[in-house]
Amino acid sequence: IASPAYAQAWVPPAGIGVVSIVYQTIDNTNHRLTDGTLFDGYDSVSRGVLLNLDYAITDRFSFSVGVPYLGSKYTGPEPSFFGLEVDDCFCWQHGWQDFGATARYNVIDGAFAVTPSISFGVPSHNYDYFGEAVLGRNLNELRLAVDVGHRLDRISDRLSVSARYSYAIVEKVLDLPNNRSNIALESGFLAARKLATRVAFSWQRSHGGLRSNEIVTEEQLSQYDRLIKDNNFHITGGLAYSLPKIDLFGSYTHYASGTDTHVGYAITVGVSVPFER
Repeated sequence: IASPAYAQAWVPPAGIGVVSIVYQTIDNTNHRLTDGTLFDGYDSVSRGVLLNLDYAITDRFSFSVGVPYLGSKYTGPEPSFFGLEVDDCFCWQHGWQDFGATARYNVIDGAFAVTPSISFGVPSHNYDYFGEAVLGRNLNELRLAVDVGHRLDRISDRLSVSARYSYAIVEKVLDLPNNRSNIALESGFLAARKLATRVAFSWQRSHGGLRSNEIVTEEQLSQYDRLIKDNNFHITGGLAYSLPKIDLFGSYTHYASGTDTHVGYAITVGVSVPFER
């Protein structure tokens, strides 16, 4: 589950915070093999709620913390590929996933902004990670990122563009690294005084791991979801509407292409409540 996609290149003024509640549904409707071709069947769904707090300590430094509560279910229709009980029951598996914390520091502010950040992801407990109906990969992560944004005032005071690069250092499994890079490009447009729209394109590239046709031993198979070299490309469209005391937002993400990854879509809706200390 992902936190709300705010313009992370700009940090709010000191003493301003936002509490967000986000609901996300993910339907994995297919799989892509190593060569990118479709592999039918073995579908799954996931539903989650994220509680997130974002707060600016100074005009340049802010932090956020959050934890999602997830439910996952294998939907088949055939028995699970690996013959796992967690999937073959065709039932929901619920629980808290990973605690997340991010610290951001704005080094360049104004119409053009640059903000590096550091994030941590720590499993909330020792949950199952093998199968479709699981909460996640149960791995520690350290993510280093930089956000760049530019308000295109010369073209329109309603238009902005931003980009993000992050590098995740992931806990090794079977002494094999599986770090990853994530790149996102986004354009935002203020369609009306209270209505904002956005379009985003995101890529993921894994540095390490194994392709599905390289996982050959039983030990590797039991760590499949942790070792798989997941490369993908997603497209997102979203809306946000501001009310006097809250902001409403929603987005649709299409899993456009990739290798050793899922095919499907994600729908995200949420509400943010700003406050001032």
